[in-house]
Amino acid sequence: MDVALATGMTELDNKVTEILKERKDIEVTKVNYREFFKIKHFNIVVISNRLVGDIVMSKLLFDLKSNNTRVVYLTSSDDPFGIKECFNYSINDILLDPVKPSEIINLILKPNSFSDISDIYLEYSGLENKEGKITNRVIEKKVEVPVKEIVYKTRTMKKSIITVYTTDDAFVTADFITQLSVILSKKVDQKILILDFNTLFPVMDNFLGVKKEINIESKYDIEKSTSLTLMYNALERDILNENNLVKFVKKHPKYKNIDLATGLYDLMLFEKMPNEYFSKIVNTASRIYDTILINTNPDISLGSTFVPIKLSSEIIFIVKPNYTSIRNALFVAENFKNVITKDKLNFVIYDFSPKSLDSEIIEELFCDYKLIGYIPKDDIREYALNKQKPFIETIGVKKESKKAYYSILEKLDYVPKASFFSRFFVKKEGAI
Repeated sequence: MDVALATGMTELDNKVTEILKERKDIEVTKVNYREFFKIKHFNIVVISNRLVGDIVMSKLLFDLKSNNTRVVYLTSSDDPFGIKECFNYSINDILLDPVKPSEIINLILKPNSFSDISDIYLEYSGLENKEGKITNRVIEKKVEVPVKEIVYKTRTMKKSIITVYTTDDAFVTADFITQLSVILSKKVDQKILILDFNTLFPVMDNFLGVKKEINIESKYDIEKSTSLTLMYNALERDILNENNLVKFVKKHPKYKNIDLATGLYDLMLFEKMPNEYFSKIVNTASRIYDTILINTNPDISLGSTFVPIKLSSEIIFIVKPNYTSIRNALFVAENFKNVITKDKLNFVIYDFSPKSLDSEIIEELFCDYKLIGYIPKDDIREYALNKQKPFIETIGVKKESKKAYYSILEKLDYVPKASFFSRFFVKKEGAI
């Protein structure tokens, strides 16, 4: 029996492999990317949405089932789309967080019947069981396996749509997203998408050092178009979906888990783009990516700014350390209160220096909101932009700058708070 372990979690795959290596009737292969299943077929595939690759999960599940492969799908309660896809393809071997290696092995050796997962089906189909209750339940069969009960999660890091906004200089949002995404790409095993919705001044391609054009062959599209232009054309024909969205983005050559949707660069096209298109782009992307970072324009009346703000799980205000910038940010935040819950709002002070407003005064002004970080002023930032590379990786960048971004990721629950020892070694090695 050929078994593929493709969970996207190296430690979990290694643990299950170690346990199964004593069984001569099972041959285990660890798979690290989705496209591998085009090359080789297996009897059983253990998979989760964390596995990297360009094939969307719904298409991958279809291909696996078409090859008569039994699928064990690891997921969490915040993946209703994936769970429903499992039912569409008659996949009964579903494990919800938290996942133990023994549970995976149990399902490899003894597959579920539909009755074993009926409660999950009732919950995600909107139906009730006989008692009128809906519960999450995974049946654990008794199979003797020599394994310590270590718990793993298919989504160990936070999954979010994060809109970054400022009332001031639109460049600061692009700069913030660039540095945060680079650090995030190195710290978590996630698929990250940057959406450049600054439809007036899209600059994310410059900050990340990539070309804005996407080369794609289509009778509907110009040979070289930006991501948002391609998405607009697809929406006009009502064909935007996960399969073609991943073809419309720019893959970063260095940071392999960062994709960039380059901006419109066409003011006439922007004028024609209805607000619902921005919503459809975000919703489609959210079914593919773990984290979406959205760059916006300071004009809050633009659909490209206000729509993603309403759809976001987190909104980050970038604020300069002076009274005027703070007043503007608080004014907009106060006007959001009727459409956005206050707990989604986060504030970051940008370009903080000894000449800035005192931090005690700043914290007093933001006493009713979440102030999650101070980004120090760093003169090397301008040099890095001219070189079209993230300044956070430029030689000579201040250690305080790296620590500031890392601290923000902690506040957003992406990485655990550093212990004394980890902070000591960060300082020694000079790395985040």
